[in-house]
Amino acid sequence: MKTSKPLTDAFQNPPRGYRVFPMTHGWLADHNTHMDAYRDYGYGGAVTNVPFENGFTSNPDNLSRFGDIVDAMEAHDLSYWIYDEHGYPSGQGGGLVLDGHPELAAKGFYMVRRIAYEPMHVNYHLDDISDKIVWAAKYPLLIKRIDDSYPEFDKMEPVPFTDTEVVCDIGRERHEVLYIFCVKNAHEGSHSTHNVSSFKQNINVMDKRAVRRFLDLCFEPIADALPDAYRKSGGVFTDEPSLHTSYARAYEVWPYALAPWVDGLFEAYEAEYGTSMLPTLPLIFEGGENAYPVRVKFYELVGKLIADAYSGQIEDWCREHGCHFSGHYLCEEALHQHVMQYGNYLTVLRRAGYPGVDVLACYPEIYDYNTTKYAQMAVRKNNTNGMMVEICPFADVENFKKAPLDNMTAVMGYLYLGGVRHTNSYFSADFSDWKNNVLKLNKTGYTGQADTVWFNEYVGRLGVMLDGLHNDCTTFVYYGIEEAQAKQQPAYSGSWQTGDRTVDNSTNALTRAIYERGHDFYYADKEDLLAAADSLAKNGIPEISGCTVKTVLVPTMDVMYGESMAALEALAESGVRVLFLGRFPRISATDGAPLSHTDALTVTDIPTVVAYLDAHDDNTFSRSETDTVLRGKFCTKEDSPLRGNTLHMLCSKSRTDTAVTYNGTAPARLWNPADGSVTEIPAGGNVTVPAMRAVFVVE
Repeated sequence: MKTSKPLTDAFQNPPRGYRVFPMTHGWLADHNTHMDAYRDYGYGGAVTNVPFENGFTSNPDNLSRFGDIVDAMEAHDLSYWIYDEHGYPSGQGGGLVLDGHPELAAKGFYMVRRIAYEPMHVNYHLDDISDKIVWAAKYPLLIKRIDDSYPEFDKMEPVPFTDTEVVCDIGRERHEVLYIFCVKNAHEGSHSTHNVSSFKQNINVMDKRAVRRFLDLCFEPIADALPDAYRKSGGVFTDEPSLHTSYARAYEVWPYALAPWVDGLFEAYEAEYGTSMLPTLPLIFEGGENAYPVRVKFYELVGKLIADAYSGQIEDWCREHGCHFSGHYLCEEALHQHVMQYGNYLTVLRRAGYPGVDVLACYPEIYDYNTTKYAQMAVRKNNTNGMMVEICPFADVENFKKAPLDNMTAVMGYLYLGGVRHTNSYFSADFSDWKNNVLKLNKTGYTGQADTVWFNEYVGRLGVMLDGLHNDCTTFVYYGIEEAQAKQQPAYSGSWQTGDRTVDNSTNALTRAIYERGHDFYYADKEDLLAAADSLAKNGIPEISGCTVKTVLVPTMDVMYGESMAALEALAESGVRVLFLGRFPRISATDGAPLSHTDALTVTDIPTVVAYLDAHDDNTFSRSETDTVLRGKFCTKEDSPLRGNTLHMLCSKSRTDTAVTYNGTAPARLWNPADGSVTEIPAGGNVTVPAMRAVFVVE
């Protein structure tokens, strides 16, 4: 086993770039003293912004003050990230972006339905808060039995309409249904109004013009006034931009169930798929299994439009100015939210230069592993050096406060195990014990100076050890986004409580069971399975991002791409263990056709999956039967100081110390980020994983 002295030195005294960056939206007038405190508390830098007051980026004085701040940070050997917004969520620029341009606001379209079993004259007028009517058509009803009726979507008949009205007759010669589609602002009841900052309307993240104006007003003035500001920054931090077409609260009910809209949507759909969206437009809102392929295509398109307009356009700008685009998105923990907020979260995230997440559930008992695990797909596919996390102890604060340092330290281990390599923080410090409380800042912070220094060093050591390293996994869990897209229907209320959540429930139960048993995993989508099948055909070894595929686990779902099923069959026939939870998918996401499967594929349950992995997965360490220890193994590269070694990370989820046995045949070394120590472990010796802490074992 080799040990690198530079690595040992960095581990004992982690450089500032690996440490925590506090989110700092306002500096004291004496910002030099403020920065002295940050240095003394062990921080690595800060996330900061142009002063919000008096016009934000439109005020030259604000830009000058911002220049003074970033110059002072450089003089204090502190790095910085640039926050892109005045307020939250990102995109509005404190109201600057939409001022005089209401057409760039977030939009949704809704459906009005009229059905006629007897002749009916329809005289529909747009209401006072909607923008315009964008389509109207009628369909004959198929009535196979007297208590049921279905529109015949292949027999659409367009109906004349203006921006504000539809006047027509239906049901005169046959039973008919009329659909009218209208556009309105996506604002009330959404994340625009239910956030911790303001009730302001936000931009349409599908609209390139809106995002370009955001760049022109909130990015360009900084670059013009301070040409080196972006180049010297660690990155640009964006904060939860989203579609704003879903509602945030279950206690509110609204008259409109909205689907995402941008002008040119119908044309974009036809350009993408070679067929008109209009005949099957009602299936975005209603219908049975016949609606699934339409919704999958629609939400895939929405994801691509956001990726082009928002994350892709801003990343291109950032690259031109010498930095990368990062920050985080909304509700990254759930597949159905990936659809509601972005169409396809992964598509949007991959176009950012450096993926990011936030974590609000900052104590172990409620922490959601998918906070990083879904975003880790973008890390793996784009081959970035991990991802950014914004930590913010916001959920169940009373329980968090019972042991804030321990809770936060435990969660940091899970985050870095899952791919985080940089931390931006609202986990605040108490500065009242620094220089006789000269700052009068954050007296109610969670940690004093000594604990804050320790925490920053602990996080820094996690970053030092994992810098440039990716998880080495052989188990993959299928990312069933097409199932969530297929079953997504616009709702009139807080939509996390409506709809079919089978794939989320199944995925969460499966991944929690295997992860807490000590089995690391990656998520894999259709693209990954096709790559594994191609690697198998060409090289005889199925690989995803350089990792050999030994096991693929598929959550319970009804809808799957036929290409994914075919790839899984090819992998199973080669010896890869492919296990479906509960049942096989039965509907093709592409065309709705029935899916078939071969006997090489197996349906099973969670206990059987866990038992299989216990018998076949990495067994470098014995498993505790009473305490939870999360584990990961990491690839080392030729330029890594750990090249030639294998790195393991062990993270405790227990509030008491846990002992596991090291089953290696040669001595290893234990690297302890709690104190920077490096000690030897004999072959067959015990490893103590301290309560709520992580350790590294290098062999």
